[in-house]
Amino acid sequence: MKAWLFVLALYVLGALATMLGWFHLEINTDSIQADLAPQASHWLGTDHLGRDILSWAIQGGRVALVVGTLAAGVALVIGTTAGLLAGWYGGKVDGFLLWLSGSVAAIPGILLVLVISWMLGGGYVGVFLAVGMVSWVGIYRMVRTEVQRLRSAPFVIAAQLQGASTQHLMGRHLLPNMLPLLTTQFLLHFIFAVKAEAILSFLGVGMHSTPSWGRLIADAWEFDDLGTGRWWRLTAATLAMAGLVLALQQVMTRLQRVKT
Repeated sequence: MKAWLFVLALYVLGALATMLGWFHLEINTDSIQADLAPQASHWLGTDHLGRDILSWAIQGGRVALVVGTLAAGVALVIGTTAGLLAGWYGGKVDGFLLWLSGSVAAIPGILLVLVISWMLGGGYVGVFLAVGMVSWVGIYRMVRTEVQRLRSAPFVIAAQLQGASTQHLMGRHLLPNMLPLLTTQFLLHFIFAVKAEAILSFLGVGMHSTPSWGRLIADAWEFDDLGTGRWWRLTAATLAMAGLVLALQQVMTRLQRVKT
């Protein structure tokens, strides 16, 4: 697990470095610097404008971490709140939220993300809100089931008999018992958000002026990199995304084993 945490730390350090002005992308007007294969001066080569692909990949890591964190956070807040309300109050509240979640789940997720992101104009805000507003349903269903199970637990009944308020019960008794579940769900939705951002940026409705892995793949497609033997741009984006997703999945798996 330490090795995978080290990999995640590298992504975080890379993102912090870009915020401090390192790995800045600069267009090189010298045509000799365009489409260079990997070499000592450019470890992952350059693109058609002479920009360093390694710097682009690191910039894309920052986008992935920011979007993943914010989108998973939005989904977690919406899903947890809805699940608590539905599981605790039941009745019409539960019925309405079941209908709402069913309606959202009935629409293909990536299609709904595309529409919402386009309506919000893309960019950081458009992408993380679109992904978060679409991916909360699974969290809601799990939290709802857990609340329905825990509300009859002895420690909850004892707290009710002592006059504890609903807010106190939810904040001090229900949520702490669901923390392992919520942690796993956050990591799962983080991974989904990273993939969704890449798809949106590839299709042109995600990041417009910000370097991202999806835009890197889109450029590789547009300029027919594989058809002309320029493999490094697509390879850099694919390996960067795969490394982050694999590291998160491994950490999540180890955490689940520890909890059980």
